[in-house]
Parts: sequence; C-alpha cells; structure tokens
Amino acid sequence: MQRYLDKLQVTLHRFKEWTLDHVPREQNSEADALANLGSSAEEDDIVLETVVQLSKPVVEEGHAEINSTSLTWDWRNKYIDYLKHGKLPEDPKESRALRAKAARFSLDENETLYRTFDGPLAVCLGLGDTDYVLREIREGTCRSYFGADSLVRKVIRAGYYWDNMEKDIMEFVRKCDKCQRFAPIIHQPGEQLHLVLSP
Repeated sequence: MQRYLDKLQVTLHRFKEWTLDHVPREQNSEADALANLGSSAEEDDIVLETVVQLSKPVVEEGHAEINSTSLTWDWRNKYIDYLKHGKLPEDPKESRALRAKAARFSLDENETLYRTFDGPLAVCLGLGDTDYVLREIREGTCRSYFGADSLVRKVIRAGYYWDNMEKDIMEFVRKCDKCQRFAPIIHQPGEQLHLVLSP
C-alpha cells in the first residue's frame, strides 16, 4: 500500500483538481467479499470467469502513466468545446439546439462554465459535485425539508446549476426520509368527486 501512496503523491501535482473519497466499510461489502474470496480460495477452486488475478502490481517501479483527459463523459464538455473552439456537432438539428442553449452559458479564463439566470451567474457542476451540494444546501445551517421545487430554487439561488437538475433533485427528495415525513399532505382528491345516488 505504501508504494501506491508514494506514486499517488508524486502524481497529484499534475492535476488541477482532485478528490479523495473514503468508502465506509459497511458500503464496501462487495470489495471485501471479493478480497475474502481471493484470499481463501485454493488455486484449483478458482473459476476464471469469477476472479481476476493480477500477475504483477499495477504500479511499476520507475513510472506511472495516467491519462489526464476526461475519463467520464461530462455534460459540460459540449458547451465548453463550442464556447472555446466553436466546435459544433455534425447533425444540423443538434448544432442549432447547441447554439441556442449555449447563449445561456459563459466561460471564464479558467474554463469554468457558468449558466446565466435572472440573478448572478451559477457555476455549472459536474457529476461528482451535485450530491455534495444537495446535501449541504438541505442539511446545512438553514436546514429545511421541503419539496423538490423549493430545493431547485434554493440550489439556483446558492449559485449552482447542472444538466437534469430537476430530475436529480426529484430523485434526491424521493429517497430522503425527512423530506417525505415533513412534506405537505395534499388533501385534494386526484379527480372530481362523483355523486352516487342511492335508489
């Protein structure tokens, strides 16, 4: 483990931004089960489709190569490419839609993407930052457990935006126990009441 940590510390200065996430033991059960399976099984018992063994360590002495380009697709990439380089998709419908949507975005000198609303600019977040922002806004100093619409407005007022924000917040509120407990109860029926005449 020490060799991996040493290589990580040498390589970190190449990145502008990085995060280190700690996965608690109770959420890491699959990796624990795989490690236990690999250490407890006899060599004859291992089925090739089940366990993959590394014949040499991932970090070799003397060099570590990391592809620093975007490893995952990010919704911001198409807007950044258009605003910085003028790059448009091949499809005319997609390029027209991108030009119309890109009018609401701006790019600063650090290549940070912002979305314009009626108020101040909102920072466009990537996939990894949205959960933290939602938890911080909902459970921060001004705790409130309201519905999804209220949380969307709070996120925008706080100065954040991401693609599919409404859908992600609806899912976040649906999974939140306290949001469900303290949500207003709708007493209006789903449809008009029908009169039933008794004979």
